[in-house]
Amino acid sequence: MVTKPGPQLTVHSSQSAGALSTVDCRLSTRNSRPLVLRTVALLAGLVLGLVPWVAHAQSQEPVKMRIEITENGFNGQPDFNLELEQGKTVELTFVFVQKAALEDVHIVVLKGYGLETPEISYYNKEATLKFVADKPGTFELTCDLDCEIHDKLKRAHLKVKGSGAASGAGAAALVPTAISMYPSAWEVAGAPVKLSASLKDANGSPVAKATVRFLVDTEFAGTKGQMEIGAARTDANGAAAVSYKPTFPGTQQITAHFEGMGLFAESEQSLRLQVREAEPAYVVAPRGLEGVSDRIPIGVAVVLLSIWSTFTFVLYQVFRISRATPARG
Repeated sequence: MVTKPGPQLTVHSSQSAGALSTVDCRLSTRNSRPLVLRTVALLAGLVLGLVPWVAHAQSQEPVKMRIEITENGFNGQPDFNLELEQGKTVELTFVFVQKAALEDVHIVVLKGYGLETPEISYYNKEATLKFVADKPGTFELTCDLDCEIHDKLKRAHLKVKGSGAASGAGAAALVPTAISMYPSAWEVAGAPVKLSASLKDANGSPVAKATVRFLVDTEFAGTKGQMEIGAARTDANGAAAVSYKPTFPGTQQITAHFEGMGLFAESEQSLRLQVREAEPAYVVAPRGLEGVSDRIPIGVAVVLLSIWSTFTFVLYQVFRISRATPARG
């Protein structure tokens, strides 16, 4: 018999290749599905992860407002009111646009936040307050100078609406601060000591117009607490100082505290002062006649002597009159 292996082999070979090609295609499709699903899941995760980030970035954008100072009040309203959400970074720019009383000078104060603008006038037309609205409530916004239109600039208010986001991811971050304090002497003996403090932000720049409170740890009737020595505002260099005269001896812990202001977070620092001698906080004033008690006996003696002298003189005169009068018979 004569066989023809060539064509058979060729036919067999082509069928096998087709079958293998079909199997490879099916395997390739099956293997690509998990890859596609993983890619889709990865992209979805990235999108979902970016949503909070974008929302947070948008929430950090400062709320910027321009408020005109007119002869009729802020933005032309004597009872100007402004509402903000708690936790927002705020920039309020006040602009001098008065058409009358052009000699007026204004310093706008936001009470409760301890903020004030530089002087605003015809020659210095704009000033901005920058702060984080971290305190909920209603706060007075007023001009601190006795200007011509003062009555129109003292009834404005800022209302900060409380929000749960204020303490969460949506809250604006305050700028960290650092306060350093040093005394003029570490040991005191009956003399005042100067307490100096320096307040700076995270970049080492001075924080001006900030109130620094100086406190001393004390105890009264078994209760421990802090007593305020004094308070001072920082100058352009971030420096503040008070004079302290200790009233009790021993080791005293002194604290300089900044409660935060505007964009700046609170900070404090403490130190220990050795007081060898101290003057009492008060002196008991003399009571009643203690101041003249030494002179009272002399005064009483003079008064009594005068009385008895007068009495004796009267008796003597009566006796003389009775002797001089002739008896009638």
